[in-house]
Amino acid sequence: MQLRYLVIFASLVVALILMILPLPDWAQMYRPNWIALVLIYWSMALPNRVGLWFAFFSGIILDTSLGTLLGQHALALVVIIFFNLNFYQRIRVLALAQQALYVFLLLLINQVVVAWVEGILGRPTPLSVYFVAPLVGMMIWPWVFVILRDIRRKALLS
Repeated sequence: MQLRYLVIFASLVVALILMILPLPDWAQMYRPNWIALVLIYWSMALPNRVGLWFAFFSGIILDTSLGTLLGQHALALVVIIFFNLNFYQRIRVLALAQQALYVFLLLLINQVVVAWVEGILGRPTPLSVYFVAPLVGMMIWPWVFVILRDIRRKALLS
């Protein structure tokens, strides 16, 4: 396997670990969707290598790891990466604060799709819970962006 894909897979594995890491009950709603954040970065930085298939398989792995309905997170991730692949050229040139607002919208779309599937299954969740995680994701986006950009540059990915 080439180094460029190894770096991407390693970052997704770290994101998956952060997603399944146990947290106290009161902190669960503050956990950002690390997989979505990493996929947003890689699909923005390397759109020819990280696309809808990466999002789909990452979502399937996340569903099996979290024990949710198979395809629930896969659908949500494919939707937001589809939007990201269509707008990445416009978003890449923005300042990090503006990118963070864009990431907030993507993470909110992700949460809405997940809430929609949960509602169909008969497990409605209060909407206030779904606004907190995208807000946290928006606040940590600059750090995620800078860390993954430095890793990409050191691995000589382009």
